[in-house]
This record gives sequence, C-alpha cells and structure tokens, in this order.
Amino acid sequence: MDAHTLRLFQRKAIKSKKEILEALSNYSSHLIHNEEHSSDAIFYRPALIELVNRFTERIINCDLAYLEKPFASYEIVITNIDINLNLVEYTKISLNENDEIESAESLVYESIVCINARFIPLEEFARRFSVDIEIATNWIKHRRIKCAEKRPSGWYVIETQGFPSEEPQSGSYIFIGESGDLSSVASLRENTRAFSILQAEKQSDLSDTVSFDSNDRLIEHRQMSNQELNSLENSLIRSQDVLFEDSFIEVIDEKVILNFKENPFIILKEDRILDFVTQLDLPEETKDVLKAMAEDNCGENLFIEVLDKLSLKEEFLTFANGVMAECEESHSPTCCKEMD
Repeated sequence: MDAHTLRLFQRKAIKSKKEILEALSNYSSHLIHNEEHSSDAIFYRPALIELVNRFTERIINCDLAYLEKPFASYEIVITNIDINLNLVEYTKISLNENDEIESAESLVYESIVCINARFIPLEEFARRFSVDIEIATNWIKHRRIKCAEKRPSGWYVIETQGFPSEEPQSGSYIFIGESGDLSSVASLRENTRAFSILQAEKQSDLSDTVSFDSNDRLIEHRQMSNQELNSLENSLIRSQDVLFEDSFIEVIDEKVILNFKENPFIILKEDRILDFVTQLDLPEETKDVLKAMAEDNCGENLFIEVLDKLSLKEEFLTFANGVMAECEESHSPTCCKEMD
C-alpha cells in the first residue's frame, strides 16, 4: 500500500483511547438526539444508551496503547447482545477514483473489551410494549423473540430487544458457556459453537443452516425443515448458555472530528485548510503551529481545540461546512479531494 493510501487511512483510523471516547460520545449523542429511528426505537433506545454508557466507563478505566503500526486501528462493534472493542490490522486497502475505500482485507484480533447486554424479566419487557404477559410469552414460543432464556424464576429477554418482527429472522445462536458447545443443548454436531440460520426471502418449507466451531471453521451446511428447526430453536432459546445475535447495530471505525458529521480533513483539500490558517490575524509562529497540526494525521482535533481557545473555532466550522456544502451541490469529487 502506497503513501497516499496510508495518509488517507490514518486520517480516518481510530488510533488512541481519546479517539475511542470521542467516537463513543458522538454515538451516544446521536442516540439521544437523533429521531431517525424505527417507530419502536423509543422502547429499546434507552437500554442501548445505557449499554454504551457502561462500555464507555469500562474504556475509561482501561489502559489502551496508542496504535503505532501504520495500518492498525481500533474498531467498536455494537450488536444486539454486546459491544466489543477490537484491534484490526489491515493487510490490503483498495481506493476508488474518489479516494474512498472500495475494498479491504484485515486481521481482527481477539476482542480487547467486551460488555454484554443484560437480560430483563419478561414482565418488564411486556410493560415496555404495553402487552399482556401471555402475548410476550407467545412471542417467545413462536420464536419471534429469540434472544431469551428460561430461568427458575421465569423467562428473561435481552434488554435491547425491540418490538418483535413478524418476518422470519436470520441470525446466529452462539454458545457462551465456559465449557461444552451447542450439541449439549440441542441436536447439533459436536463442537458447534455457532449455529446460523439464513432465512429465504420467499416463504419456504426449508431453511439454510450453517454450523461453525470455536475457530469459525465450517462444520456443517444443510437445509432443515420448519418442524426440525422449530424444535431445535426452542431448545436453544431456553438455554442460559446461548445468545441469539441477529444484527449489527453499528460499527464505529472512523475517528470523530469535533462538531462535524464528516471528517473535513479527508473531504477538503489540505491546501484550503492551510489557506484558511494563512489569512487569520495571528502571529506567524502561531500560524505555523496550526499548520503543523492540520498536516498531522493525528492532530485534527488538537487543531480545532486550539482554534477554540483562540476564539476561532466557529469561524473554521463556518468555513469548512460552507466548502463541503459547495462540494455536495456540485457533486464534484475533485473539488474537495485531498491531495498529497
């Protein structure tokens, strides 16, 4: 990978604990204030916000090194069952003509930090959606809720569960117990750690299923009848050692530049930013420091923080947002494209 690809990657990559926390803060703010969610989001969004907050507290109390390897990055993966901080090392990146990542190959190492979503009593879940407990129980019975577990005190449901869909759900049952595998819970091949169901778009009497071992190696791929799958899923849902992962809610893999929806240091030509600094009424020494920060792959937020202390942050925001708006209107990838 060439120097230009490296420069663009490092402009985007999350490399430090500080950048992880900034990305999480931005995501939390989006959850709290953004209304672009499905109609039932009001019920599970508070649980997701609380889950993100607990994950953030864990990050604050962790010692996380700055990633010095050129193509290494932190990545936050949020699913319906947990949040993970992963270390990713990219081995190949291909850019398109607009300098956007078109394809990439990477190695994902074992999760560094993980916070699991909690389970809530079925009665609490039913109150959340203002339904009778019998209706909520039937949702589990008919597998409209799959991330549930049966305890001596009754049924429990994952806290991030939204209003159950009537459509068949694709997803994976994952064994989380300390020892054993899914074959100890249901009629599956020995050493099965994950069992995935691939629901067809059209109604069918058969469903594709895939089984994997603890090293993500394929054990078995076969079609199951609805009757066989019903019996199998009912056993998996009841187990406290099994979770059902049905969706990636979000993958956070780009650093946040304060007060911007998109990273201006990627979209704008670097010369435009340097020209902005040049025209400021500041001592030349101060301008030189600001220019060095703007040119540094890891100095973007420091650049904005210094502008803030100089009471020039709003001026830069107005400038940058205006230039980016011009680029969007013209639909010209070259007007804002970063140049070496």
